[in-house]
Amino acid sequence: MMPPFTPIMATLHSDSTQQNNTATFKQHSLCSAFQPIYSIAHRRPVGYEALIRPFSPTGDPVSPLHLFSASAGDEAEAVALDRLCRQLHLANFTRQEQGEHWLFLNVNPRVAIGGKKYGAFFARLLEYYNFPPERVVIEILENAIDEEKDLVTAASYYRDLGCLIAIDDFGAGHSNFNRIWRIRPDIVKLDRSIIVQAEENPFVRRVFPNLVGLIHESGSLALSEGIETEAQAIVAMDAGIDLVQGYLLGKPHARIDAHADELQLIPHLCSKYREFYEAESQRTSARLQHYVDLFARAAQNLANGATLAQACTDLLQHPLVERCFILDQEGQQTEPNIIPPGRTQQEDPRFHPVADARGAIWSRRHYFRKAMAQPEHVQITRPYLSIIGATMCITLSIALRSNGQTRVFCCDLSWEEG
Repeated sequence: MMPPFTPIMATLHSDSTQQNNTATFKQHSLCSAFQPIYSIAHRRPVGYEALIRPFSPTGDPVSPLHLFSASAGDEAEAVALDRLCRQLHLANFTRQEQGEHWLFLNVNPRVAIGGKKYGAFFARLLEYYNFPPERVVIEILENAIDEEKDLVTAASYYRDLGCLIAIDDFGAGHSNFNRIWRIRPDIVKLDRSIIVQAEENPFVRRVFPNLVGLIHESGSLALSEGIETEAQAIVAMDAGIDLVQGYLLGKPHARIDAHADELQLIPHLCSKYREFYEAESQRTSARLQHYVDLFARAAQNLANGATLAQACTDLLQHPLVERCFILDQEGQQTEPNIIPPGRTQQEDPRFHPVADARGAIWSRRHYFRKAMAQPEHVQITRPYLSIIGATMCITLSIALRSNGQTRVFCCDLSWEEG
């Protein structure tokens, strides 16, 4: 028979001023702090990450990194400290949290791998505090575990208990998607460096939604860490991020109810995002409309029997136009590209092997599929890298039917950020 569980690392002390527990590890006093994690769709906190706050004997704050690095050389000591932190967080969270929020708990990678050598702990800890495992999100720092099989084993242990799994700081160091596909985490926490770069770098910002989309297609929610400005929050929302966390939305605090004043921030950010999205849409539409009109006129000329060169005469005079081309109903390009007068077919000699598109089959491209699905309607792609010009472009396309055959007329527009 399993012996009754008792808190084992150290006795927790009640802090009457904070109405929370504290603990002692060596000479350090330990406290819990909780940072809210918001769902953008729900416009409210759906979880809290528990963070340890150590203090010296004189009451001065100590870096958590210093606390954990001091035990780095002793596995048993590292396990003891990690378990003490989780015990302290659960005691404090259950003491004040009355809702259905997730509790995010960080697990030391060494404990995630070797903790089982020191006896069963976490399941009994949850039972002792009567806390459902499905409300626990275990954060595993994936790039701190070299052996992938160890990472998978650690994740499987906590998943078998009923907990959710989050990969922490993804995008930092040597993170790779292979580990997401192997671990199948419930949540991927994107390292703060990504949102900072996406705010500052148009290229990263353009790629960011694709990164989030890949995470979603892998079966995980995407959480953006380190949100500190409204601009970063809007970038995250525009990329399709599910969950957000950061100082803008609430700093770590011993009391969960200390974040009550921030509850109106997400509705405010959603309102700001709507303004941003509408302005961006109007700006893009205004930038594109003239070209769409010219393209539609050229398509009408083609339908009336003009050659491709004749139909595109006016269109090719405008600065964003890179090339025009025709595809058959199978997506094959049987004629060379028509390019603006005075411009060479391939400006970058490094891409000369792909410059000639005759015979190429573009049936997998969105612009072909969308045009074939909605004949006689102009289609507009998102920006993407053209293999022909090795430049970012947007493609306009339209399926035209004449003499019993369907052709797809296309025009690439240069679409660098700006």
